[in-house]
Amino acid sequence: MKNNFVIVPARGGSKGIKNKNLQKVFGKPLVVRSINHAKIILPDNRIILSTDSTKIINEVAKYFKIAFKLPNKNSISNFGPFLIHYRSSRLAGDKSLISDTLFDIRANLLRLNQEIDKICLLQPSSPFRSTKELLKVRKLMSKPGGKKISKLSVVKVEDNHPARMYKLDSSHNLIRLNGYSKYKHARRQDLPITYIRDGGFYIIGDQLIKDKIQYSDSPTPIIREFPNSLNIDSRLDLITVSVIESENMLIGDPNEDIR
Repeated sequence: MKNNFVIVPARGGSKGIKNKNLQKVFGKPLVVRSINHAKIILPDNRIILSTDSTKIINEVAKYFKIAFKLPNKNSISNFGPFLIHYRSSRLAGDKSLISDTLFDIRANLLRLNQEIDKICLLQPSSPFRSTKELLKVRKLMSKPGGKKISKLSVVKVEDNHPARMYKLDSSHNLIRLNGYSKYKHARRQDLPITYIRDGGFYIIGDQLIKDKIQYSDSPTPIIREFPNSLNIDSRLDLITVSVIESENMLIGDPNEDIR
């Protein structure tokens, strides 16, 4: 696994939810939860926290009891048991792409004489990952090779099926999406099974990172279920999380390391 890494991307800015990556779920900040998940997949020295935020750095340092000196921008350095990629503002804006951040991490690792085979991207906005899922991903990461690998997690689309969606034409009228017109009167159970990315897991080979591609046109799926597939992007998602916490709705043993 020496050429594999788990990357936890946690920029400080967020329009929808202020300090989103520091929101607490089951008492732990989202970024800390993803680092804990990463620890199940790979050893600590293969985990990279990528952030532009001193507030996030301080919170992570406090939780893991890390004494640190603020690193240089756009560099990779030791951060207690982990590694840290301290981003510049160029890689931390609302329009910044994660593919650009991964490319910069790759360049920094190469300067440290560390090649990449593949990485696993764990976004903090996905708070629920079961131990079973994490062990499955660890197994996938342990397989040799993989510079062209592209795997991502998905969840089956239910009510928000593309067959029920519309877009506006030039006259501001609703028109159906291409390819779904024959299903306009179909019952939900008769609609073709469709999946959507849930943001929980991305396994990305070095060739894709080099080409600034987050996932290929035909990636291999890691299929998940709600509520573990929840991705926090809005206030409504936070309300849903609070219900999951109070009702203990998580899939699997509630004592698993998903908290």
